[in-house]
Amino acid sequence: MPKKIPLIQLYLLFAIYVLLFFGASYLTSLITTDDFPTMIIFTITVTIYWFIAIAMSGLHKRSANIKQVHLKTVISIIIIMVVSTIQQLMFINIPFDASFTFFGISLVLLLLLHSLFFKSKFIR
Repeated sequence: MPKKIPLIQLYLLFAIYVLLFFGASYLTSLITTDDFPTMIIFTITVTIYWFIAIAMSGLHKRSANIKQVHLKTVISIIIIMVVSTIQQLMFINIPFDASFTFFGISLVLLLLLHSLFFKSKFIR
């Protein structure tokens, strides 16, 4: 069973999530043809979806091991990617290569962050 995460560490993790998504957005703007200001609205939307996904999946409370954390992270990002792609077709004018690059970078960074953060949280 996981140990209970102190609130200060949890708030720090939430702040790191926000920085991570904006960092992924900045890297995407360097790699693709989109500029960073166009990606900001998309990044804010994805960040809100991420916090909703955390609440719905119980990522921090109901995960029993690191494998479940990684599985919930991948599933959440895939669902957010599908919803954002549908939303992108209707409202936001961002090329698909930029959004797929953004989600690829975000997934890699989230998996690395969760590996480092939850490494000491689970009792073997």
